[in-house]
Amino acid sequence: MILNLDNARPTSHHASRPAAGDALLHPAVVAALAVLVVNDHVGKDLARGTAWATLTGKASDVAGVLFLPVLVVAGLELAAAARGRYRGPSARMAMIVAALVAVAFAAMKTHPLAGDVYRYATGALQWPWHAAVAAVHGRVAPPVLPVRHVVDPTDLVALPAAGWAIAQARARARSWASSGATNAANDAR
Repeated sequence: MILNLDNARPTSHHASRPAAGDALLHPAVVAALAVLVVNDHVGKDLARGTAWATLTGKASDVAGVLFLPVLVVAGLELAAAARGRYRGPSARMAMIVAALVAVAFAAMKTHPLAGDVYRYATGALQWPWHAAVAAVHGRVAPPVLPVRHVVDPTDLVALPAAGWAIAQARARARSWASSGATNAANDAR
């Protein structure tokens, strides 16, 4: 039996609603983040110059294209919740974010200028971390350094991974709607 805090009456079937940002906790999303971090910081260096290099590159692309839209959607949900405006998961928002991520990814993988924008923007986003580490070690903050990036149209095979955010948002929206119906039925008892 779960305590229904809405009316302080115990109910036996109080469904839980998806919380803002909880999409980041899905095992597939956590695995994508782990693949992205481990692959980019260990795997690619170990595989450089071998037949595995292509596999590590594609794995990072798929993981990144899966993770980034979920991260952005979760951030938008948390921002809405902080303002008291979270009304549940939005498949529409996930579609828009996934489409924008897919377009940006396609651009940076096919156009050198877009690739350079990515390299420098990501370097700028990483700079505060590098500056903090330098400060902790008593060193001068490093300059903003662009990240490594390869323009490679074959990486577009990762684009379908952006669909994960949409499928996940649809499932979370259904869960939100059904938990509302279940909660309303329980509250009526």
